[in-house]
Amino acid sequence: MASQNGIIDLNKPISAALLAQYNRDGIEIDYDDTTVLKQVYVTAKDGLIARQLPSGAARKVKSYAFGEKLDVIEDRKDWYAVQDRIRREYDEDNDGVVETDTIKWEKVFVKKAQTGPINTTALTAEDLNIMSYLSVAGDSAHFENGEALNDYLQFELIDKALFERKRPLAVNFLSTDKTIKKKNGVLSIQLAKDSVKFVDSDIEGDTEDYRYLGKFDFLDQHLIEVQYWEGHGYKMVDAVEGYLKQEFSDYPYISPNKQYIISTYANPYELNTDLELYKIEGNDITPIILAGFKNWMPSTEKEDIFWARDGYLYLAVNHIATYWTADGNINDQFQYVRIKVNL
Repeated sequence: MASQNGIIDLNKPISAALLAQYNRDGIEIDYDDTTVLKQVYVTAKDGLIARQLPSGAARKVKSYAFGEKLDVIEDRKDWYAVQDRIRREYDEDNDGVVETDTIKWEKVFVKKAQTGPINTTALTAEDLNIMSYLSVAGDSAHFENGEALNDYLQFELIDKALFERKRPLAVNFLSTDKTIKKKNGVLSIQLAKDSVKFVDSDIEGDTEDYRYLGKFDFLDQHLIEVQYWEGHGYKMVDAVEGYLKQEFSDYPYISPNKQYIISTYANPYELNTDLELYKIEGNDITPIILAGFKNWMPSTEKEDIFWARDGYLYLAVNHIATYWTADGNINDQFQYVRIKVNL
């Protein structure tokens, strides 16, 4: 097994035997006895390749995606040595069949120029409409390498000054009713002839906690937020008969012309934005698209998303690679985007 203490000097030839050993077994390290000098992030948009030796001609060992965090254990002129768990497969009989495989901590090499601190990872205008999936009228497609959405919505990267100038122009069609309150875990809403009740559940793994938010009078629908064991959702309930009109993965923002609804959910599991677009026709709400945007996620604070009177939905967002800080909190150094329905 090649040792991490072996000195790799590219100015001197490496014997064929030693090179073969590196390529077969890697450079194993003792994880508990290895010092991490610092952490860097992959800043190359197309990701980077970790190689067996600090040379562009060396064997490819592993690929890292844009935004991934790397532990640096050695600093060379143009390369970092980083530690990672590497899987090795062995065809002992040379018959094309893998007889054994191992996973162990190794030292591999990445180009310095393709890494940097997390704050250098920023969205570009071209990042905004790249999808990981799209669902329209029940037909769904997934895009492993991303796909641009060129219909339905128009995206624009803007500065904070414009975002703040538009904030006072935000529209809000939700009227509040402080008389509707939850009592003893039961939220009761009076209807035209009856009432509808939502009962909290505190069963582990199946928690439901309801909160009344208000009523959209022009739709004649109540809006309710529900907190689950992991996550939340929103429900629109008919104010006359109490039946469920529509569910949303996050808060439903209504356009100033009252024709559209957009909901954007910062999905912490898939690391993307689940965006829902709906059409309002009378009291009916019809889904148009559900799309996952792979490069950015919005702020979770409601005041950081608003639909202004100019017809744009404004959002404070971050690149998925910078969405969380090192201590696990949401990064508040936002970039800003506005979206316009393009139908």
